[in-house]
Amino acid sequence: RTSHKIASFVSPSPAGGAMASALKIQGRTGRHKKFINGVFEPTAQQHNGRTVWVARSVEPVYLFHTGKTRWVVSKRLDDGAQCYTFKQDDGTSKDPAAVEGPWVCCDADGQWRVDPKVDITGAAASNDKFLQLRLSLDGELEKLGLTSTDSLKSLWKRLDYNGNNIVSLAEID
Repeated sequence: RTSHKIASFVSPSPAGGAMASALKIQGRTGRHKKFINGVFEPTAQQHNGRTVWVARSVEPVYLFHTGKTRWVVSKRLDDGAQCYTFKQDDGTSKDPAAVEGPWVCCDADGQWRVDPKVDITGAAASNDKFLQLRLSLDGELEKLGLTSTDSLKSLWKRLDYNGNNIVSLAEID
């Protein structure tokens, strides 16, 4: 079911090169279905030399390559050790839709199992202005180093100088 060619998911970028289009993951009915199922938009961000896709959902969920041999869906861009689902590859693919093989998901009992119903296909990119703004802001936050939990905690501590876990405009002023 996942024998799609990468060329079917590529559209011209404004610079004249090729840019990945959106990807849709569907079919998950068990644990983590709200994080796994969805449409993922390509970002300008790279992780381990490959495109990062972000879900259109409110919560940040990313589709990325671990740099070794797996494409994963996770709430953080990291090594993919704590993810919702993954798909094995040979380490050379640039697009998860071009990779043969099943998605492996963590079931309710905590065991990792192949879910043959989960599939990935191409999807039309969104023209939603708010989504495009979010994607551009995600890129800016990455440039500023404000995407990791540690960097956000550090920034919070600088803003909340009295340590009461409340930041008011008076503290920032």
